[in-house]
Amino acid sequence: MSAVRLCDKEIPPIGMGTWGMGGGFWTPDYSSDDLYVDALRYALSRGIRLFDTAEMYGGGHTEEIVGRALREHEDEVLIVSKVWPNHLRRDDLIRSALASRARLGVRSIDLYLIHWPSREVPIQESIRAMEDLIDMGVIRCMGVSNFDVKLLQEAMTSARKYEVVADEVEYNVYHKDPERELIPFARRNNVAIIAYSPLARGAVSRDPTLRAIASKHNATPVQVALAYLTRTSMPIPKASRKEHIDEIVGALNLRLGDEDVRLISSL
Repeated sequence: MSAVRLCDKEIPPIGMGTWGMGGGFWTPDYSSDDLYVDALRYALSRGIRLFDTAEMYGGGHTEEIVGRALREHEDEVLIVSKVWPNHLRRDDLIRSALASRARLGVRSIDLYLIHWPSREVPIQESIRAMEDLIDMGVIRCMGVSNFDVKLLQEAMTSARKYEVVADEVEYNVYHKDPERELIPFARRNNVAIIAYSPLARGAVSRDPTLRAIASKHNATPVQVALAYLTRTSMPIPKASRKEHIDEIVGALNLRLGDEDVRLISSL
């Protein structure tokens, strides 16, 4: 499967998410750090180059894990982090980005996203702050997450000097809402779609349609689900076991036929 270009880096179209590594909603958990560091390094060794995290994950501890695993390979990987909506005022956003960069231990965060839109803070204020962060060298590219077409368009028109290059949204074979408007709009405007929850929290493994398609291709339902998404997005499944990482990487070599796509589209 051909590479994609994002933030001036050529990367495979499947990355890795890190939600749950090192804690949950603002709460750190240090008990499995070595396991997760090893998993991230193994994913790197298998060719994964896009790694997604956020300041909210484990209250920043997940960023520390990602940094511990990958900071020595900063030029080889594309690290994404996200700012929580309670930090979208200009000064708060800049403080958050500086703190995330420090936890990651990198020169610059490759791609920095607004995690969720805010009802209180104008998008323009946040986008302008992110442009300042690019000028400061704290981040290299900016984007958004969980933005629909209207909000994405507002973010794009708020930018003065730099482009909004990505929108990270929930997208899987059961949740195809992005296909109706968001993905076509993003494609027309050169905005990359990053797909979180691409395996529908494990549900794809039990799907009879995906199992049938997988059997035909000597693949797994997980690989079929990911191959479907890579047609229009960059999925970021999470895995901590080597066999699961191998399975994810195997999706890069799977080509679905038109009939496969039609069957998956009908799910």
